Amino acid sequence: MEEPTEKLIYQEMSQEESSLDWHVTTTVMSDTILMKTLEESQSLGEKHAVIARVENGVMRETYVSPESAVKRNFPFNAVQQAFEYYDARDGVCLVIVRDHKVAVSVNGLR
Repeated sequence: MEEPTEKLIYQEMSQEESSLDWHVTTTVMSDTILMKTLEESQSLGEKHAVIARVENGVMRETYVSPESAVKRNFPFNAVQQAFEYYDARDGVCLVIVRDHKVAVSVNGLR
């Protein structure tokens, strides 16, 4: 029997989650291997995002995913807008998935 697909909703990080948001963002941005993978993935022209999966406040998984897959897996207006807004040459699109909630942020590399 197939497992049910995780039902996700879009919800920005709340004030109570600001330390989690900061921790995930700084961990992702300081991961040189992940950032190098992102840079190489985007070198052919398609934008990518870093997906960070958090369970019970602990980051469990991070990976780089192409724009087409991110938009398919996270079909939210805010995700769509983030890809339109961000410049792959000097920014990172970060999608944080925690407790069935999705948030997206665009962070500069400078």
